[in-house]
This record gives sequence, C-alpha cells and structure tokens, in this order.
Amino acid sequence: MFPCPISEGDIGSLSANELAKLHQTTHFLVEKAKTARHFLKASGHPLPIAQLTISEITDDKTETDHFLRQVLNGTDIGIISEAGCPGIADPGAEAVSWAHIHGVKVVPFAGPSSIFMALMASGFSGQSFAFHGYLSNKNPALSQQLRSLESAMLKTGQTQIFMETPYRNGFMTETILTTLRESTRLCIACSIGAPDEDIRQMSVARWKGSDTSVFHKRPAIFLIGST
Repeated sequence: MFPCPISEGDIGSLSANELAKLHQTTHFLVEKAKTARHFLKASGHPLPIAQLTISEITDDKTETDHFLRQVLNGTDIGIISEAGCPGIADPGAEAVSWAHIHGVKVVPFAGPSSIFMALMASGFSGQSFAFHGYLSNKNPALSQQLRSLESAMLKTGQTQIFMETPYRNGFMTETILTTLRESTRLCIACSIGAPDEDIRQMSVARWKGSDTSVFHKRPAIFLIGST
C-alpha cells in the first residue's frame, strides 16, 4: 500500500526503502489511473509508464477480484490512493479486505494523510476523534448533521472531522458559521502539504470576521473540537 503525495509531485515523504519497493512493483490497483501515472512518473519508476499494469478500483467487484487474483500467482500488487494513505477515506480498504480473506500478506507503507495531519495541526483532542467523510451537500440536512456533531463534541470532547468537495467549501463554511455555537472552535486545514498550506483554528465567533473565500476550490479538512 503506497501513499500518494497530497501535494502533486512531492515524493519527499517516501523513504528510500519505500521507493525501492515501488520501483520493483509493476501492477497497481488505484483510485484514479491518471493520478497514479503522474505519481509513478514523478517517483522515477524505472519502467515506462505504458509498460506498467494499472487498474482502477470500480464498483465492478468481479473486475477487481480478477485483477487481484494475480497476487495468488506471485505477482505483487501495489495499492495507490488518489491522495494520501490508501484505505483511509479511500476505497482501497476493500482490496485489503480481499487480501486478508485470501491469505495474502498486506504491507502498509507510512505516508501523509490529510486527515491525520489536519488533526495534528488543529490543537484538538487526538485521544478521541471521529472522521465522518462527506456530510450532506444540502440543507437542512447538513445543518442537522453539524448540530449532531457539535453535540457529540460538547458531550464527550471527541474531535469531529469531515471533508467537502473543494468547490463547495463556501457552502460548507457558511453553513457551519450560521449553525454552530459562537463558542465552538473550528479548524479549517486547507491545501495541506502544498506551498500555499493554510491551517487556522479559532472560535466560530472569530471565524465570522474572517475572509473565508480564500478556501474556495482548495482541498480542505474541517474539524470541530475543544481546547
């Protein structure tokens, strides 16, 4: 399981040992082929990209099963996420489950995860947290979900983490600021690992006086918690 850089082209997080293993692998099951090809090229893979076998994870479980069965004949298969660690907020977990069922050894390589890096930089509890993936993209459902997450945070101290499609960051931020209590603390971790990385944590009341348009169309992780 190879972690794909969060910031495109940045392979500095891979160790020499991980790069060596990546370069020994010729078959890959990936979230998106285009991203995987860019990553493999940037890594300096010794084989031309056209000579590598790259298959996307799809809803067709039969197709994925057929591809993975090459492992049973001794072929190593690398799993590559769209960004960050495979299996974390990523469909790669199903392939890993398949491997365990068939007695295939699974080797995870360490790498950046925007979810965990956002938590690290938030100042919120890392002892108890929950990741909820994508919330509703419509109201009033989103507001109801946010109130539920806020209630859980206030009751247990558990950090609540979620994400949004970059072009809807404005909708998400506006809904957060009009829904949550002014004393609730919000962290927005934007463009993690990129040169324009922007991570801020403050109360909802203070956020209301900030220019949140700077997060538009940029990958972001949202966290609500207490300090």
